[in-house]
Amino acid sequence: MHVYFIDNENPFRDSSGGIMSYIVNVSKFLEQKQIKTSLIGTGYENGVKISNRNIAFSEYIPIIKKNNISNLRYILTLIFKIRFIGIEKSAIIHAQRPDMTIPALLLNKDNPIICSLHGAHDKAVFDKKGIFQGYFYSFLQRLSFKKVDMLVAVDDDTKKYFLGRYPWIEGKITVVPVAVDMDRFRPLDKMKIRERYNFGRDDKIIIFVGRLEKEKNLQMLVNAFDRIKRKMGHAKLLLVGRGREEHKLRERIQERRLEDVIFMNEVKNEKVPELLSCADVFAFCSLYEGSPTVIKEALACNVPVVSVDVGDVRKVLENIDGCYIADRNVVDFTRKILRVLEEGQKIDSREKMLQFSRESIGEATLRIYESLYKEA
Repeated sequence: MHVYFIDNENPFRDSSGGIMSYIVNVSKFLEQKQIKTSLIGTGYENGVKISNRNIAFSEYIPIIKKNNISNLRYILTLIFKIRFIGIEKSAIIHAQRPDMTIPALLLNKDNPIICSLHGAHDKAVFDKKGIFQGYFYSFLQRLSFKKVDMLVAVDDDTKKYFLGRYPWIEGKITVVPVAVDMDRFRPLDKMKIRERYNFGRDDKIIIFVGRLEKEKNLQMLVNAFDRIKRKMGHAKLLLVGRGREEHKLRERIQERRLEDVIFMNEVKNEKVPELLSCADVFAFCSLYEGSPTVIKEALACNVPVVSVDVGDVRKVLENIDGCYIADRNVVDFTRKILRVLEEGQKIDSREKMLQFSRESIGEATLRIYESLYKEA
């Protein structure tokens, strides 16, 4: 068996989001099973193709040398280049967005094709790209759903959302959550890590890790921190990541003369568990999500979480003392974060995250691959 992952990602980039983490965890599991994996992505390291030995795939196939290209350009390039990649007819093709299946559906019709659904991405396209691109994406999404062999939603709500829009996909959609690298995300010595990053022992640290994009609703988090800061002068807010909302967030912070909001930008993957371990609470207020990996990563580090009810977060936080689901308003969100900071309760959430280990999720994904491989 050979699995080709399709996504607009660079595996040499030492800072990645939830989708890349998802692919990496699945690939590492398959590699342990002696199953070959390839990533059809974009970009080289510093513009120069280098050895594939240090990545999580058997093979990396860059179709464009540049990094940070648009998804549309990635798809158009793939349409022209996928025929030259030499994908075996029995190989599994696993795309991470519906529109990214189109090149394979056009030119690799004999291959089993799977599409992961990382939340209601069509909402994000309408929200950020406008009506024209939104309807064009929806057209490609419908075409993809008709032709692919299997759809894998990362949580039950995502599955319900798409079944509500396309009830005829019921026979080909299933749920497999996103895995967590439990070896990397584990509890660390909070005070020792704080010394490393020059944080005080008594600081009350709120953290967010992710893309600084509109759908993350970070204006609400900044507004909540403004209220928290009035009650806790030694509170700090860490924003780890980058994105198009950073300028607006900085403007809001400057308008309110708000101190102790620290923009960490993107950090190396190895630093994320350390920064999580510095924190007293992880705060999350996205407008829409699928199965946010970072929530599980925080819980694997025994960091309390306060989140709005989005994606599968309520289910993940169920029965974990010291974590809270907040209403989608600043008052309740602030109140729940303050409760965690004031109580200072240590939580033991790591054991529950074992159900999302690489091995557990990898086995579920492999069963899907094997069923399609046998049919092929």
